[in-house]
Formats: sequence, structure tokens, C-alpha cells
Amino acid sequence: MGSIMNTMAPAQKTSASALASIYEPVANELADTTELLKERLRHLDPTFDRYLKYSFKLGGKRLRPVLVLLCSQAAGKIDDRSRLVAAALEMIHTGSLVHDDILDGAKFRRQFQTINAKWDSQRAVLIGDLLIARAIELVCECEDFYVFNKVAACCQRTVEGELYQTESVGNLHLTRDDYLKIIGGKTASLIECAAVLGAYLGGAPKADLDKYARVGQSLGVAFQIVDDVLDLVGDEEKLGKTLGTDLENKKETLPLIVYFENATDEDRAKMHKRIDSGVKAEDRAEVAAILKESGAVDEAIGEAKKLVEEALAIIAGLRETAENDDREDALAALDSLAQLARFVVKRDK
Repeated sequence: MGSIMNTMAPAQKTSASALASIYEPVANELADTTELLKERLRHLDPTFDRYLKYSFKLGGKRLRPVLVLLCSQAAGKIDDRSRLVAAALEMIHTGSLVHDDILDGAKFRRQFQTINAKWDSQRAVLIGDLLIARAIELVCECEDFYVFNKVAACCQRTVEGELYQTESVGNLHLTRDDYLKIIGGKTASLIECAAVLGAYLGGAPKADLDKYARVGQSLGVAFQIVDDVLDLVGDEEKLGKTLGTDLENKKETLPLIVYFENATDEDRAKMHKRIDSGVKAEDRAEVAAILKESGAVDEAIGEAKKLVEEALAIIAGLRETAENDDREDALAALDSLAQLARFVVKRDK
């Protein structure tokens, strides 16, 4: 997706190779977590086993488990509880994706059919629920009330964010604060949870937990802003999922909010009418061209960049402490955390 890449940064490595480099300090632990995830997605019932194994294919960057592991290592150590939480949060994320695809009417994700497209919406709802139930089992194995509380609060915020978004469908007068309230719940809460629980399980002092939480929240909001931009101007083949669903479902995201803030009354009325009439996938390019030409896409990406800079400033402070303590493993993890933050606004998929 050349246009957004030109907006954000010079040409980058492919996403896969860039992420492999970023994940290097916790590569072995991530492999262990992936095996744990596969093991816990097995089921004695062959039908359920087939559903759960298929859901594993829908996972992508493994951003949330990697955040748990990097933050654990940055704080002090990675242990079995870190791996349990990393696997659990990935299951919750996958379950939420299954439910999202039903709400959006999406047909493809990661080049695979979505579960609602491959089977039906009824099964997809229940498979998403089953994934989250399995995740709760993993969380319970940690035997730690702080972990229980954080995961429960995270799940509640995620659902609330989705409900806020559902309530806002068709409302073309959303403010930036409204939008941030939605994505701060539906996306950023899980990424924040991954960062803070990783740090907690790694042994971070209590005073540092809020810093990790702020890193996670900033990265989560930035990640969703970029996702929303990609839904408008991305390459469907490269991304491997159905795009244009926000427009088709009349969801107002940051690029549109920015456009409406700066448009003339006449242009604003035209865009309102266009969206109210329903923007089909084949019309997405025309709307995307208007938003890009207006500068709304650049401004939205600029907001994501500001959030990443805030996260990088906090990571730099954590790195200074680790450097003073001469903790090489922590430094490697924090360097990767900083690279991951930069990747969030440089990615094209």
C-alpha cells in the first residue's frame, strides 16, 4: 500500500521479516507460547477441535503475546505465568476477532475465510465464546488475583468499546473524544493489559506498572488508528482481509472525523449523503481519494505518530533505569519494544 507508506516512512522490510527481527529477544519464549496455544486449542470432541484449530489460523502478528513476553523480560524475567497470560490474551483477541467479523459481515481474514463465512454466524458466536472460555482457564492457572482482575476489567472494556461503536453506527457527528473512547476500549484495552501484566509478572516495581500501562494504551490506540486508515486506503490482497467494512457499515473513524472537521458545509453534506446511501466496497477507492487529497489521512496518521512518540519517551525512561542496573536482557527487550512501537505506524498490513 504505497500511498500510506509514503505518508508514514521510507520503504520498510516486509512485515514478516521486520517482526521476526523485533521479536528476536523473546523468539524462544514466543515459540513455547505458540505451542502452548496450539495445545490448549485442542478439544476431545472432533467437531469442536476442528473449529478451534481453524481459529488458530486467523491469528496474525501475535502482537499481544509478544508484548507480554517483552514487558516481562524488560521488567526482570519470563516464567510459566507469563506464557499462560500471553496465550490467554491471544485467545481472547482471536475470540474478539471472530465476533468482530460477524458484526462487520467480513468474509476473509489472513487470506482465510472468516468463521462466519466458512460456517455461519450462530457457530461463530459460540466459537468466539469458547475461545474466551478457554482463555479464562489459562488465566485461572496463574492463581493470582491481580491477573484475574486485570483480565476481567480488560474484557469488560473491550465489550464496552464494541457496544459504544455499535451505538454510534450511522452517527456522522462523532467527536475525536467519542472515537478515542471507542477504540480505547475495543482495541487498546487488550494491548494495555498485555503490557502491564507482562511487566507485573516479570517483577516490575509497582511504580513502573502505570508506565507500562501507558505504553500499551498509546500503542493500542495508535494501532487502531492505523487499522482504520488501512480499512479505507489499504490493499485488500496484501492485508488478506475484507476492507471497506467501516464505510459500508457507516462507522465513522478518525480520517472521516478529521475530514468533517475541515470540510466546507457543501463538501460535508455531500460526504454525509454518500455515506448515508451506503458505500459499497467497489466505491471505497473514490472516498479514499477524497480523504487523501483533503489531508485527512495524513492528519490521522500524524495522531498515531504522536501516540507512538509518547510511548517511546516512556520506554526511553525505562531503558535508562535498565542501563544503570546493567541489565542486558532488559535492554534488548526494551529496544525491541521501541522498534515495535515504530512498526505500528509504519506497517502496511
